[in-house]
Amino acid sequence: MNKIVLDLETQKTFEEVGGRQMHLLKISVVGVYHYAKDKYMTFEEKEIPGLEEILKSADLVIGFNIKRFDFLVLQPYLSIPVRKLPALDIMEEITRVTGHRVSLDSVAQATLGRKKSGSGLEAVRLFREGKIEALKRYCLDDVRITKELYEYGQKHGELSFTSKYGSRQYSIPVSWTIKGGKKISDILQEAFNNKKQIEIEYISSAHRQGEDFRKKRKVDIYSLGGFYFEAFCHLRNELRTFRIDRVLNAKIIKQNYTIPDDYVPRVF
Repeated sequence: MNKIVLDLETQKTFEEVGGRQMHLLKISVVGVYHYAKDKYMTFEEKEIPGLEEILKSADLVIGFNIKRFDFLVLQPYLSIPVRKLPALDIMEEITRVTGHRVSLDSVAQATLGRKKSGSGLEAVRLFREGKIEALKRYCLDDVRITKELYEYGQKHGELSFTSKYGSRQYSIPVSWTIKGGKKISDILQEAFNNKKQIEIEYISSAHRQGEDFRKKRKVDIYSLGGFYFEAFCHLRNELRTFRIDRVLNAKIIKQNYTIPDDYVPRVF
């Protein structure tokens, strides 16, 4: 699979173009990691035609907030519509679960234990001072972080971030993890249909002191529908609601169970 990781820096700030008018920001440099070539590359504004050839042949373009920022900044330079590029936006994946945006720095610190080397405003300053090589290094540092987050999610099935409202860490599952065999939803449905206990590996949105985000639980599914299922959790010894997209792995156990006669299913 021909994958690339992409990040870019701009010549102007939002304030200078009158708000979030990405098409007016202008590119100073684009950084790319090319998986097929195992190579980091940079493109200055005048070199964008060479980048377009790479984008045209890419099976997947990976980035952080790439759909709402990088692609929109790039569009004036390209002959192809950016909406047609096959993309994995890590920011979009996180927002889908959390309902709000988080910064690359927050995810990098919580997941990888490392910080970004600077801010977008610093990149604008480097461009204006003519420090192009320093600007390229800064941009490629963000590319490297994004690549490592993608590969961490692929290997571990989750990413973490620190809430902007405090120091509490949260963990979320990601969709690009490498999995084989049956879909999680099919395994849950099979367990429910046959009233078989199931062991799940589940990512909690937050954790108690001394606990990991990722927990193994044995559960008896009482109802299943949409994005959720309700089940008796043997870890907590109570009925709980679970999100299907937070289940990383699931294994059916031979143990049968019965649903209590007085159970009233929730409407999901």
